[in-house]
Amino acid sequence: MTTAVPSFVDALYSGRLGPGLLRHPVQDETERAEGDAVVAALGAFLRARVDPDRVDLTGTLPQGLLDDLRASGYLKLSLGTEIGGLELSAYNTFRAIEHAAGHCMPAGQMLAIQAGVGAPALLPALPPGELREFVSKQLAGGAVSGFGLTEPAGQNNAWPGTTATRSADGSVYVLRGEKVFTGHGPVADLLPIAATEHTGDGRRLCICFVDTSAPGFEVTSRIEFTGSRGLPNGALRFDDVEVPAEHVVRSEPEDARFPDRMASALLIGQLYFTAAPALAIAKLCRLWSGEFVTRRRINGRALSGYDEIQRMIGETLAEVYAMESVIQWSLVGSGPEDRWFERLTAKNLAVRTCWRIVDRTVSLYGAEGIETLPSKLRRGAVPVPLERRLRDARGLRIAGNVDFQLDSQAARRLLSRHYTAPSDAATAFGDGVGAELEGEDGLSGPNRAHLSAIREQVLRFRRICHESARSHPRQDDLFEKEHTVILLGRIAAELFAMYAVLARAATRRSADEGEDGHQLADVYCTSARHRLAGFWRRLCAETEPDFAGISSRWLTEGLPLLRGEASPG
Repeated sequence: MTTAVPSFVDALYSGRLGPGLLRHPVQDETERAEGDAVVAALGAFLRARVDPDRVDLTGTLPQGLLDDLRASGYLKLSLGTEIGGLELSAYNTFRAIEHAAGHCMPAGQMLAIQAGVGAPALLPALPPGELREFVSKQLAGGAVSGFGLTEPAGQNNAWPGTTATRSADGSVYVLRGEKVFTGHGPVADLLPIAATEHTGDGRRLCICFVDTSAPGFEVTSRIEFTGSRGLPNGALRFDDVEVPAEHVVRSEPEDARFPDRMASALLIGQLYFTAAPALAIAKLCRLWSGEFVTRRRINGRALSGYDEIQRMIGETLAEVYAMESVIQWSLVGSGPEDRWFERLTAKNLAVRTCWRIVDRTVSLYGAEGIETLPSKLRRGAVPVPLERRLRDARGLRIAGNVDFQLDSQAARRLLSRHYTAPSDAATAFGDGVGAELEGEDGLSGPNRAHLSAIREQVLRFRRICHESARSHPRQDDLFEKEHTVILLGRIAAELFAMYAVLARAATRRSADEGEDGHQLADVYCTSARHRLAGFWRRLCAETEPDFAGISSRWLTEGLPLLRGEASPG
């Protein structure tokens, strides 16, 4: 049976590391074997059908791939067997998508969109009834899906600009509006669409399940990106598209939030679409870095023997270890509504760490790092497509929402606890800070020191959250201090990542991780503590430059001058 663990958010709320928390989840052997079999079969399926180099050069996936995916069952990775699905666990679904993205980024992300953000992801959150039966029937028949959320005005407006208006007889909703950056938009059969209903009781958020064959639905443009070339993505228009009232999920009046179970499903889906490809890229860079340093000699000396190169390789190895640790903690042995904090922060932890790794690998390769694959082939160089993965990795940092906004969202949820549970927030801070943790004796000396640092900083984090809430009685006033909120989100995420790494080292020891597990944890935690020191300094700085003043003056005075200089004639 899969080992379950508490959530790290408990430590952030309480200011202490509770007994039993230092226990990393371990996937059940039977479940892992099921995942291994799907990963192997999926790899063979993609290798037989997809040439990743050609896809990147042409910006198109092979003709017929979508039909093959419909027939294969890989568009139903986590769906139940009763509708033809493979019924994989969340972690095995992640592993399958990671493997696919390692072969071909857009192919992997297609699986991620289907499993993580489309109708298959939302199906378990639908109550029994006509809508659930409709969606199940569509998916059983091989329907391709996505989610229409982002609009031309941006993703972070509280209410969608697209409107859903109920007909006079109440039988249908009429959709009007536009969506952009919709994964699977040009090829989808069934699309959940976020819209706003205006009623006498106030606005309601509506999730409308749209049959794309309905009159008034239009794909206005296929959208292309710097990375993930070939991924089906589109701009959509809804011109009086009718959706049966039974196919619409509505929020309470003036509540712009997704229903809890839908929100939980989408958090997991975000990891499929961003963290799984990020881990795939990181592992490729780990491999390419090792191959490069073993084949190069500088001034007659093996490149692998230089101090800075060893540090670079060590950082990459440790960061891949940390990414795995964070994802396993977030997905193994948990239900759909568990570990919201871990899943929300794991996206940023994964894509930022991936970016550091790919950037470091480019530096290691020098000019070869940004040389295109065709150029390497022309001159007979080793055809490592690192430049492609650099492009792919940068896109992941803004996919699903920009990274700083996700930092803010995580911190807001943590800070809200200090407003909604004042009695809890007022409890003593020192309780149990020095308590022994179950499994701590499995750590090396340096890693015990890192654990001690986490203890101190978790307590400090809670104090600052508590004091911030007390000094800002109105929650919105605190949230206006966006930079402070973002820094708190980053601190919380770094502490979680360190803890997941230490828990993995303590839980698994050398039996199944090899002798380097403790050393990798030490390397990662050392670098993380340097990052944390910088965040704390900025958070507690007594004075700051006048960012608002310089920005306002430039926008009102400097920018018009630059526009004038740039105008022809």
